[in-house]
Amino acid sequence: MKHCVMTLATFALAFCLPASAHEPAPPANAPGMAVESIIVTAPKDRPERQLEDFIIAHAAPSPYLRKIARWNTGICPLTIGLPPKLNFYVNQRIIRVATAVGAPLDQKEPCRPNVIVAATPQPQAALDLIREKRPVLLGYHYTSREKELATMTRAIQAWYSTATQDFYGFVQSDGGAYNVNVMDYMREQMGFASVHVSGSRTGDGLKSQFTTAMILVDSSKIGGQAIGPIADYIAMLALGQGQYYDECQPVPTITNFLAPKCESPMKPTGLTDVDMTYLRGLYHMSPGGSYLLERSSIAYAMKKELGGY
Repeated sequence: MKHCVMTLATFALAFCLPASAHEPAPPANAPGMAVESIIVTAPKDRPERQLEDFIIAHAAPSPYLRKIARWNTGICPLTIGLPPKLNFYVNQRIIRVATAVGAPLDQKEPCRPNVIVAATPQPQAALDLIREKRPVLLGYHYTSREKELATMTRAIQAWYSTATQDFYGFVQSDGGAYNVNVMDYMREQMGFASVHVSGSRTGDGLKSQFTTAMILVDSSKIGGQAIGPIADYIAMLALGQGQYYDECQPVPTITNFLAPKCESPMKPTGLTDVDMTYLRGLYHMSPGGSYLLERSSIAYAMKKELGGY
């Protein structure tokens, strides 16, 4: 248990320290460390309705603003808890996918981590510590749901902190835990009085963006799994907030990787064309509209790029 506590303390500090302060990355040309190219599939006979069902199921609105969040500031991933070569592999996979879909990267060296991937055999203990010491990492939530939110239910699971950017570009954090009664009163009395909005009928101009992403990996449940699909699954979580990971989606997607009762070809071993076009649509959409408009923008971009739907 002492070793576990030491590991969790390191994780709790991970967002506060430069990436290089934790573990030096192996050189890019180290033997066996080449990061594979993104391989996408082109499955046939994909009805348009199936694609729309996937987008509806996957695109989760942010808890506070109720819009689709994405990274606006550059991402800086840090993986801990795996053997050094695998930590490096997961970091590089996130960076490669981010580059391919147009997500911003933090160009500073060293950069300050805002995407933490932590592997531990006791993820619930990590969540209990985070809930006690740094609940803001769980994202915006009501205190009445904090225990439910801070519960590990899957082998790999993510939590996101978000911020709101207003029409003039001012950014303010969405915060962490709030009492439901206080927040309901503030919404009713103040609304969005503290931010600038547009007068457009199609949207208020408010945009949701990630500030941190925390991804926990239950190392006791991924034994024997290849690192490739695990890294791709983590990259999908790192770049966009999804939902319904326990349900098998009707299209081939890496989000089905850990879904029960999901088999090939709907359960691929890497990112597919559906996944990549979704992420590209996310990072090329026009934010500031309603959740439905943002989701429609992603759907249009996916249909245009994929064809055959």
